[in-house]
Amino acid sequence: MKIAIIGGGVAAFEAAKNIRTLSDDAEITIYSREAVPPYRRPALSRMAAEELADAQFFIKPAAFYAENRIGLELGRTLRAIDPNTKTLTFDSGSPSTYDRLLLATGSHCFYPPVPGMDLDGVMSLREYADLQKLRARLDAGVKNAAVIGGGLLGLELAQSLLERGCLVTVFEGSPLLLPRNLDEEAAGFVLKKLGEIENLTLRFGCRVEAIAGEAGKATGVTLQDGTNEADLVMVSAGVRSNIEVAAAAGIPCNRGIVTDRFLRTGIADIYAAGDCAEVEGASYGLYDAARSMGTVAAHNLLGEEQPFVPQAYPARLSVFGIKLFSAGKLAGARSETTQDAATGTFQKRFYDEADRLVGCILVGDLREAVKLQSQIAVPTQG
Repeated sequence: MKIAIIGGGVAAFEAAKNIRTLSDDAEITIYSREAVPPYRRPALSRMAAEELADAQFFIKPAAFYAENRIGLELGRTLRAIDPNTKTLTFDSGSPSTYDRLLLATGSHCFYPPVPGMDLDGVMSLREYADLQKLRARLDAGVKNAAVIGGGLLGLELAQSLLERGCLVTVFEGSPLLLPRNLDEEAAGFVLKKLGEIENLTLRFGCRVEAIAGEAGKATGVTLQDGTNEADLVMVSAGVRSNIEVAAAAGIPCNRGIVTDRFLRTGIADIYAAGDCAEVEGASYGLYDAARSMGTVAAHNLLGEEQPFVPQAYPARLSVFGIKLFSAGKLAGARSETTQDAATGTFQKRFYDEADRLVGCILVGDLREAVKLQSQIAVPTQG
């Protein structure tokens, strides 16, 4: 059986690895538009400030793919899928055919629709090529950096930019810190710690109206109350699934490529996994979820019917000496909070009407994180 996998992220890797474990005969090929083998995408923000060893950055060394007879076609961008002839067309090289196809095309950064987003000096950090461009710009000298978006990745990026000697301002549209990962009480606790960081400014509840520029280069971020100087603007305002090629091929798409719980799309022999997939109405956009989907997809590409079962996928953050963990639903019929400002520790647990743990937030001391995550009751998907 000839199995083609489109994408170079963790979902693609886990699918290929597990297919080979399950089948010695399958012909497996990964096609990735990136020029490097699959890597740990969450490490990109950290890599802006420090070099990681290949073993920490790449999921497996290049030799792994040859040893496991997994074809690795790098620098190949998919342009079209013909489900009738089971043919794939790329921007370079000859077309390829498949018996079964996994789309693990990932996602791309969302750029707010405001003037100036096309100016030189406005960037995002989503792929390895972005990292190389960012490093070159930082090496050339950046004094004032702006980060649009104060989520987990935005804060990680802010730390790396500070470590590279930049003055950093983070602009967040929400009035609260990390609204998807903290409740109001926890956000207030963490914000006090972040307020102690030198050369870091956090602005909440603000709407970016434009990127100011001069001679084609970004010079600042414009808000209703004026323009903040910046010679580098990093956009970290969320992501959108890469669905364009799938939609053009007639594969049902919504926010993502629509699949059932077995990761099957609406077209025979085509599956989807990772950030590009919308599984029974849910889009996850999380590294751990993508990894799990890749494993499930491997079984189903080989003819099994293994469902993808969502877990209480956690959010983790370690910046400026602050360690944070949250998982599950951050609301409930009741909650329990313990905190100690002196030691910088905070813990909050959320319970439903049946007194089942449905979510938790930990700051500082994360020793109970894995145990609590395993205890969280996950709602059944509809």
